[in-house]
Amino acid sequence: MGRRERYCSARHGALFAPRIRRDLDRRDPVTAAFAIAGWACYIIAALLLAWVVGALVHNDMLAREAAANIASAPATWPDESRQGAYKRAQRYNAVLGTRFNGRIPADAENEEGVAVETLDMDYRHTLNVDGRGGMARLLIPKISVDIPVYHTTLDDVLDEGAGHIYGTAMPIGDDHTYSVLAAHSGGVQGMLFTRLGELCKGGVFYMDVLGGEQGYRVSDIRTIRPEQMESTLRELRSRYRDGPATITLVTCTPLGVNSHRLLVTGVREPIPAKIAPASTQKDGRLIAAAVAVVVFLVLLVAAIVFSRLRAKRRKVTAQKSATSST
Repeated sequence: MGRRERYCSARHGALFAPRIRRDLDRRDPVTAAFAIAGWACYIIAALLLAWVVGALVHNDMLAREAAANIASAPATWPDESRQGAYKRAQRYNAVLGTRFNGRIPADAENEEGVAVETLDMDYRHTLNVDGRGGMARLLIPKISVDIPVYHTTLDDVLDEGAGHIYGTAMPIGDDHTYSVLAAHSGGVQGMLFTRLGELCKGGVFYMDVLGGEQGYRVSDIRTIRPEQMESTLRELRSRYRDGPATITLVTCTPLGVNSHRLLVTGVREPIPAKIAPASTQKDGRLIAAAVAVVVFLVLLVAAIVFSRLRAKRRKVTAQKSATSST
């Protein structure tokens, strides 16, 4: 076998480096090194992308499982236990207005720099459904959110779901109560509030608390600077204090920049009279994306099959032509 034939054989047998082999044959190691580095970058990028996607899917599954456990736990309690937990939350909410002199001390610390919310045992033990600080399940079907709600907004809490902002009411759905929930967006902790900006006025979200589903219709959406957080929350609390239960959802925005805060506020409405149950709501964008991916894969497979069949036909035609010419 001649040098040219050996080279062609090696080239067709190579996985993805014919140019690298060619550069080496031409004694051009610098160009070959750059080519190898380029392929390495492609492989590393693919592995990183796979890791990010895998982490998102895994953490989303963990959040959904935790949320389901928190929602189902009260079903095993005696009626007296459920009523007791609800009444304790009511008592907590009743004194909240005077407890902090009108403030919402979400990030308050004591003299030693310890977060006050971690030291308030009355707060930590009220509506602690699962014994780990879980108080409720938050559902936003239109953007595929199904996550647990925990006490506090400490870093380890926000890595697992939504955190309840200290100084706001327990989200039990009573009239004249105002609760605030915060979650990350754009991280590998899971999708969480990454798509919160897709909600529009009139959209809905749900809270599952002590075995009961509550529906909330979005009535206010705004973007503020971080230093405006407490004053804005106090303004919203004042605006809605005379009406049904109100919840504000908070996350950082824009994605990856996090210079501002997105606030989405919903007011409770009855299910099913005004808001359909969560089980009837679907994520239209996710369904459309899934259909698009399936169609793309089908077309890709069809194109590969068609290309191979066409190549096979050409080969057979060429062989016939060669036979007839001889």
